[in-house]
Amino acid sequence: MKLAFAEIPQKKILYSLGETGWFPAAEIAFRPPVQAEIEIGKKTSTTVFLKGRLQFTALLQCDRCAAPVERLLQEEFEYTITLEEYNNPELSELECSEEDCNTLYLTEPVIDFGAILREQAFLAVPKRTLCSEDCRGLCPICGAVLKSENCGCSTAGSNSPFAVLERLRKA
Repeated sequence: MKLAFAEIPQKKILYSLGETGWFPAAEIAFRPPVQAEIEIGKKTSTTVFLKGRLQFTALLQCDRCAAPVERLLQEEFEYTITLEEYNNPELSELECSEEDCNTLYLTEPVIDFGAILREQAFLAVPKRTLCSEDCRGLCPICGAVLKSENCGCSTAGSNSPFAVLERLRKA
């Protein structure tokens, strides 16, 4: 959904987005429904504020044992959107403030809610997913799932460069 800058009212307006055409389904597996709400209103003639909330259930894999994991993900976000040009004469090295990170500079007077929500969906997905905190992963020799199977593989005499560390730990 796109909204022309000129159509944004002075008072706050709330949008609930039920359709999911914007959701990056090719990159993030999910289970419907996806809930998205955006509140928007003008600050000045060239600046608006945008607050939003995104909630969906992601279908992920455990990073240790590859078991399927469902996680309810929620993301709240806030932006200042402006038509003013970003003007910084020193572009060689720049430290971004919190305000800079939350300011969107538009090249044309149209706000694309889909692009903002897509970005938030990617930001909501955790970098690391575990099925449980005590997940032991897979056996490196036979591939058994160590949390539910016992394997008879021996780690003694391993050719791993870390085998020496195991002997140090036992000493």
